[in-house]
Amino acid sequence: MDEPAVERRHIQGQESKIPHWGYSSRLLPCTKDPESCSYLDAVYWMQDLSMLYTFIIWAVIGGLLLFTLALRLVSSLDLRKPGSRRELEGQTLVKASSFSRAWNALSAGARHYLLPESLVNFFGHVTRLQVAIFCGILVYLLIFTLVGSVYKLWLTPVKNSSSFSTRTTLGPLANRIGAFAFAITPLTIMLGTRENILSLITGIPYRHFNFLHRWIGRIIFIQTVLHTVFWTIIQTRLYQPQPKVYTKFITKRYIIFGIIAQTLMTFIYIFSINRVVRWTGYEFFRKSHYIAGALYLGACWGHWARLSCWMIASIGVLFLDRGVRLLRTLVIHLDLKDRYKGIGFKPAEGKITSFDDGDGGIVTRLEFRHDQPPWEAGQHFFLCFPDITIWQSHPFTPFPKQLQNNSQHAYVIRCLSGETSRLPLLASNSSGDITIPVILTGPYGTHVLDKSTRNILAIAGGTGISFALPLAAAAAASGNKEEPDRRVELVWIIRRTRNIEWVQDELTVLLHSHPKNVTVRIFVSREPSMELTNTHRAENLSLSDEKTNPSKPNGNPSFVLPQHPNLHILWPANHHPDMHEIVQNFIHNEPPSSPSPSAVAGRVQVVASGPAEMGHDLRAAVAAANDAGQVWKGKEEFDVSLYWDNR
Repeated sequence: MDEPAVERRHIQGQESKIPHWGYSSRLLPCTKDPESCSYLDAVYWMQDLSMLYTFIIWAVIGGLLLFTLALRLVSSLDLRKPGSRRELEGQTLVKASSFSRAWNALSAGARHYLLPESLVNFFGHVTRLQVAIFCGILVYLLIFTLVGSVYKLWLTPVKNSSSFSTRTTLGPLANRIGAFAFAITPLTIMLGTRENILSLITGIPYRHFNFLHRWIGRIIFIQTVLHTVFWTIIQTRLYQPQPKVYTKFITKRYIIFGIIAQTLMTFIYIFSINRVVRWTGYEFFRKSHYIAGALYLGACWGHWARLSCWMIASIGVLFLDRGVRLLRTLVIHLDLKDRYKGIGFKPAEGKITSFDDGDGGIVTRLEFRHDQPPWEAGQHFFLCFPDITIWQSHPFTPFPKQLQNNSQHAYVIRCLSGETSRLPLLASNSSGDITIPVILTGPYGTHVLDKSTRNILAIAGGTGISFALPLAAAAAASGNKEEPDRRVELVWIIRRTRNIEWVQDELTVLLHSHPKNVTVRIFVSREPSMELTNTHRAENLSLSDEKTNPSKPNGNPSFVLPQHPNLHILWPANHHPDMHEIVQNFIHNEPPSSPSPSAVAGRVQVVASGPAEMGHDLRAAVAAANDAGQVWKGKEEFDVSLYWDNR
């Protein structure tokens, strides 16, 4: 916006200039009529407050991040250092310090109330904590939008006319709303990035910020609409004479950029609605979101360059994210092809195996070897299949092939209606060994397993086994001479018995490598109760009333079920297993899931991945299992944490 235009609009004379952040300089002394001078006093006072409020927003964000970092440092300390030991039924129990018990009780109490989901039909599958944070941001913005405003009406004379212009708080209020929209734009982009600085500080996986990214983006959309509507009312109705004022206003360059920015923001909002995304496809959403978002930042800069600092920060975050992603990919795949060709881009060569899931769908298992980069159980990579498209990648969680080492990648992929549906076609169009090039980016995700927790319950629904299985294996293998073995239980919920063949070898390795502290329970939800060979125990759906029968499962003739006394297969009668029952039975060791009773006492960690509905039930079950009062008394089994992988 050019300086003369602001001066004319604000009826100022040409005297000394007083600079104001984010706005045109004030010309003093005011030589206009008293009403005009009073209005200008209100405008600049509200403008200065608006700038202060935007800085306070980021001061609060910075303070919360520092507080979260401090909590992480405190929780990483050895809060469970033993104070005294006592013997009970052959178990060595540790009496924790008062500070440790208070900290754990506080954590358990917070999980009890904030872990369940609320208003699912409106917000989706997110926790009460996420909803509370969003509501806090919303209330903060609402309060500071209204506080510090001069609510008054001024009638100022129009030069060379007998008419009057009506000036109200609407103009400065619209500017404040626009300033807030500018100020929270960098935060919104940060919340949506994959290379997430917020994850580094808080330890929260980047994908858990997607809820706030979506909803704060919607706040920005509402702010831009209000900003546009308010100034349209002012320029078309309140300022006189009309239509001369509006005609002159609408042709200014900064207004044209504002119209472009509003159009782009409306496009971003409409095409990010879930139903519209389903209509247009995720790939269109993804590409259009990036392009329209970048253009929106440029249009905002053109609209109001005096607040370009927020747009510069936003553009910096956006390009840093894309740059680090590209660098990660190059680091993984730039390799010495051979001594003659030198260094080049070398994708991994993956082998595809397809499975009929028994319900008309296809699940593929992708395997390849790649030594770099190292990854931990529970982390994931974004995989791109150049034979399908170079412009799209998907997040998948790897597990080591036969749980041997992390250079052997294996993925279980459900082929849906998108680009992954073409993976089986690559297999059917090839002869002999089927290999396809794979480009990796990653690994992503934080450390999942709590080293101080001795009881690990891993739950998977369908292809979520690729997340839960390596975590169960890592937990079982982490015991040492100083610490007793962990009690580990893997629960896998599948539709058909034949689905076990997706990870058949890995299940066998897990059970035979750790026979003393690992139990595997498999629930088959869409088949009637059947009998297995007499080397297996076929158990009824009720966890508390188990029966044994002998026979043979239907399915692929080449499929052989793993055999182990700690493998239990159950057939619920046309319903999914009860998450509350699974969690409670593990906590209280009913039925006994470990040959080692000494591994029962202590905190419990649940790690899980699967359908959103399973996550809803599991969050409620884990929340109900937490009891701050019991934890304060030293009963650590009521301190139950949950890590839910919601990809």
